[in-house]
Amino acid sequence: MSGSIRLQLLLFFGLVLFTAYAGMSQGYTVEFDIRNYQSDTLIVGNYFGEKQLVKDTLISKNKSKFVWTPDKRPEQGMYLVLLKPENTFVQFLVNDRDKKFSLNFDAKDLLNIKIKGSEENQLFYDYLTFLKDKRVLADTLRAKIDRAKKENKEDKVSDEQLDKLDKEVKKYQSEFIAKYPESLVTMLIRANLDIEIPEFTGPEDTIKYRRYYYYKKHYFDNINPTHPALIRMPFLHQKVDYYVNKLSNQQPDSLVHTIDFVLNWLEPNPEAYRYYLADFLNKYAQMKMVGYDALYVYLVDNYYTKGKASWVNEENLKKMKENADDLRPILIGKKMPDIITYKEDKTPVRLLDIKSPYTVVIFWAPDCGHCKKIMPAVVDFYKKNKDKGVTMLGICTKSGDKTETCWPAVKEKGMEDFINTADEYGRYNLKVRIKSTPKIFILDENKEIIIKDIPGEDIDRIFNEILEFEEKKRVEKR
Repeated sequence: MSGSIRLQLLLFFGLVLFTAYAGMSQGYTVEFDIRNYQSDTLIVGNYFGEKQLVKDTLISKNKSKFVWTPDKRPEQGMYLVLLKPENTFVQFLVNDRDKKFSLNFDAKDLLNIKIKGSEENQLFYDYLTFLKDKRVLADTLRAKIDRAKKENKEDKVSDEQLDKLDKEVKKYQSEFIAKYPESLVTMLIRANLDIEIPEFTGPEDTIKYRRYYYYKKHYFDNINPTHPALIRMPFLHQKVDYYVNKLSNQQPDSLVHTIDFVLNWLEPNPEAYRYYLADFLNKYAQMKMVGYDALYVYLVDNYYTKGKASWVNEENLKKMKENADDLRPILIGKKMPDIITYKEDKTPVRLLDIKSPYTVVIFWAPDCGHCKKIMPAVVDFYKKNKDKGVTMLGICTKSGDKTETCWPAVKEKGMEDFINTADEYGRYNLKVRIKSTPKIFILDENKEIIIKDIPGEDIDRIFNEILEFEEKKRVEKR
């Protein structure tokens, strides 16, 4: 078995997480004694960002005792053993101190585990048990409070008990952190602590935003970005993902600053930095959301071409640069490149010479199935909006001998009212690289790209939303 094992992340609560610690280089051994386990195979893996990677496959002759003796001491972090065929799992921690330890448990009852040779894993298991017991009690109290609310009553006793319980948990955590500051368990506890926000005064809206910005600024305060175990801890990706996708404005211009912040924070940790730089690049390269290609270009221009990704070979770096070069001239907010295409009678049409409040450019092909599907909506859009200052420029992407197939298709698709053009030599591709059709751009009077890559079926709605937005801005300026 190879690749990654995708398991549901259950940290602290849920089915239960179990941990153990690993140790030094030579003679590193972890023993697993599993009762009521019928398979002779056990998979050892570890967390790595949002993934869980296979580390080793253990085979036992008696189907109950397994021994993991890796060639070299494994890196610090959270590891797991996967039980077949149910895919249940038990977790354990690898630190830089333990050398040999064991986990003894029942495959049919993962709530009971015995650990020998690892004090920290025992502490972690004790912590899990403590939290489990407190959560059962907390859930009971919350249920009582909810029932009282439904009856328009107040359960002060349960409220007080819940508050007391919360203080007990915080006290336990605080004392644990103070007593075991270097423990990976402490690292887990601290990472899941809430950020304490100070009291702010002033108007309600001001307080709201000040609390938000304080929380965002201090969001990572409880995590040590330099710790070598960080990338192999299950909380990291949850924290980064929430910061990027929930705490941050999702406009590309804002996300640029968010990405910079995360990468600068992780830069002292080579493994975590490398993982997230690659993760961001892959994410935004594949993302189909309008305007997010700007993030791909930004990462290539400001990280990969600046030597901040030394692990990338020249061939792949060249491809990244080429992709970024193709995208850069047609990013939203940029002025559309000055391309020239030709009507059927060979009359040249220069894009920048088109005088219109709005120019909609659609690249299409006669044999493009999706073009055929969306063209009725695009034609209807033009009929409804041409009096609002819209000019349609249709550019057929067929070149060479196939250029002649463009003109009959114009009539078939009802596009006669467009400015219809093509270029048998495809020279516009030198400035606007078209890799697939249909591709739609909406330009303003200065030929700046307002929006692109929008579904043809939605073009009318999106265009009129643009008009409403711009009208709103005009009113606000008065």
